Amino acid sequence: MHTIKMVNVIGLILLLFSSLVVPGTATVYSASGTSILSDQLSVYLDDDSSLLTGNLPPKEVIFFTNSRCEACHEADEFLNKISGSHPEINIRIYDLFNNTANRTIFLSYKQLYHLDYLSTPSVMIGNLTLEGNRDIQNHLEEILTRQQEKIHSGGLEFILPSFSLSDKDEIPLSLIIGAGILDGINPCAFAVLIIMLINLMALKSRRAILVTGLIYTSAVFVFYFLSGLGIFSVIQTTGSAILFSIIAGSIALIAGLLMIKDALIPTDHPVLAIPESQAGRINKIINVATLPAAFLLGIMVGMFELPCTGGIYLSIISMISLHVDLFHSLVYLLVYNIAFIIPLLVILILVLFGLPPERVNEWRIEQRRALRGVIGIVLILFAVYILFGVLGRL
Repeated sequence: MHTIKMVNVIGLILLLFSSLVVPGTATVYSASGTSILSDQLSVYLDDDSSLLTGNLPPKEVIFFTNSRCEACHEADEFLNKISGSHPEINIRIYDLFNNTANRTIFLSYKQLYHLDYLSTPSVMIGNLTLEGNRDIQNHLEEILTRQQEKIHSGGLEFILPSFSLSDKDEIPLSLIIGAGILDGINPCAFAVLIIMLINLMALKSRRAILVTGLIYTSAVFVFYFLSGLGIFSVIQTTGSAILFSIIAGSIALIAGLLMIKDALIPTDHPVLAIPESQAGRINKIINVATLPAAFLLGIMVGMFELPCTGGIYLSIISMISLHVDLFHSLVYLLVYNIAFIIPLLVILILVLFGLPPERVNEWRIEQRRALRGVIGIVLILFAVYILFGVLGRL
């Protein structure tokens, strides 16, 4: 019942944010990263002509797009039209879909314009960034016209900036590894493995325990890695990094608060746990003790424990999608999921070398309140970092 309520709460949050924020949200930034009121841009341009040039020379337009983004196609059609009425402009187009080189360039320009978060479609011109199809169509031609007027009056200067296109934001690898291991020691993550090992001890075969345990762990790894890869691919193809970050941050915040609540006020049925309705099905598969059953068990556990362990994973995917190019994103996802199964492998090795799985289970039960508290605090810290970073740009 608690899990169903949790799912309903998360569903309401997703619905709320999806109605308020959509890919291609219109925003205008100055080169310092400061947000400018869209309907006040003309006033800003009247007061400060330096917005018209600085990072880019006049007539230069940088367009970041995504071939899987509907708003990007609309912006592309508009740029094709405007290039006809302004033949003097030079539009450089960078498609970010499955293009590591273009994503590296995108990250470098975000650094140049002091923007931590930026979605597609977006245009950079002079000292301004236009994010979203609406602001591109509403303001690009006005900026180009004002640039032409300043050029003809001799009042527009340009100083070539110095920056490297090889620069990119970095996420410490230690953060990825630490988050993965912390997620892996989540009570939800290895409870099933311990119960399975207790059942396997009756076989009195170390080889059977090792192989079955490795197959179970491999299945968990495969499910989590492919799930993360699928979520990341959706973010990249839809250009919805900001929307996803808001959702991921909100889920992490709620999950963190619920984890702390379960740590401070323990109950027999924590809110974030494998659903009781699936416990009987999982127990039946555990009792089968065959290799295919172990693999199926790993997949099922991966599916059913996501409400319990997904907060940290979603937070990491959010950070990766905003700060790292495509190649490094795949590496980070791989590293995270390897780190995630390390606690499972450690338990398996300890049992093989004689540690009774009952002792491990006792430790799990004794420490689960402390583990939930620590994980809850980490989730809240991730949520604050993600939400403050994103909402500061809206």
